[in-house]
Amino acid sequence: MNFEEAKEKAVRYLVLQLRTEEEVRNKLRKLNVEEKIIVDVTEYLKSIGYIDDSKYIDAYLRQCLSIPKYSKYEIRMKLLQKGIDKNLLADKLNEFDSYNYEKALINKLLNGKLKNMEPLKQKAYLYRRGFNISMGDYE
Repeated sequence: MNFEEAKEKAVRYLVLQLRTEEEVRNKLRKLNVEEKIIVDVTEYLKSIGYIDDSKYIDAYLRQCLSIPKYSKYEIRMKLLQKGIDKNLLADKLNEFDSYNYEKALINKLLNGKLKNMEPLKQKAYLYRRGFNISMGDYE
């Protein structure tokens, strides 16, 4: 597969939704594209703004803010699995902290799903989900 064909396949893949650079690379690898062509295609797509991991993180975090579901730890793990750079992710998550996201999610869980649980079981559940909790954080 030449550069143009690989570029066309990648653009079609990106039309459906935002993707990380690593997701595009993996898709092209599955299509048996040569590694040099994969590098060229991803660099080209980054240069024209079709691939931007920073924008991907921003969009993902906006989605998480609108529908609180995952702890900050779970969000971090999901983004790392998608091939996001650790340093870029750390910077973005530090900005994300100012939204009191986890506190709102903990309150949502405590008033819903965890309402009838014993306090110790509530803490254990929240801890397993990756929340950074201490005795006074959520009570």
